[in-house]
Amino acid sequence: MEIDRKLNLVLTVERTDGSTLHVHSTPIRQAIFAQYYKTIAKTFAQIYSGGYGVMAAPRIAAMLLKDIAAESSNVQVGLINEIHRLTNVLSLGERGWETLPWDDAMKRGLMDEDDASEVENAVVFFIVASAMHKRTELKAVLEVVQGIWGGQFVSSTCTEYASSLPMSIKAETTGETATPSSIPS
Repeated sequence: MEIDRKLNLVLTVERTDGSTLHVHSTPIRQAIFAQYYKTIAKTFAQIYSGGYGVMAAPRIAAMLLKDIAAESSNVQVGLINEIHRLTNVLSLGERGWETLPWDDAMKRGLMDEDDASEVENAVVFFIVASAMHKRTELKAVLEVVQGIWGGQFVSSTCTEYASSLPMSIKAETTGETATPSSIPS
């Protein structure tokens, strides 16, 4: 895998009804990093110096970030909202893959609480790791994490990724019954 700061994270969520969602998240821009670097750096440090590392961090990163962000209300409003803004949920609808912003998908209840927590924590870890690790380190970290979460790292935008997904078209029923075969079996 070629690591580049422009890679995006895609997570697949299998819902209890058998349907699949895809979550696409983009790393933060340098200007956002510059604005919130202290909070991002504290979260990064807590992940590693707190003994969590890459095994546990994808499960708790959003909670760590929110704890650290509680020290400053503008972080909660700014950084966390920016992470949510950069995260979209793809859901297969009647007209194909529908792209919803993270907050709208949560309001619609597309994911249960457990799935939403797992995804949000993984996304925050991805964003913190992408912002803090040197490119050479990032490759090794994301390869390990990719095996744990089963996520993908793609260079495509959310729209491009949605276009690459297979369309599942349900056969329409006409209400007519099939004529039985007259050939003996």
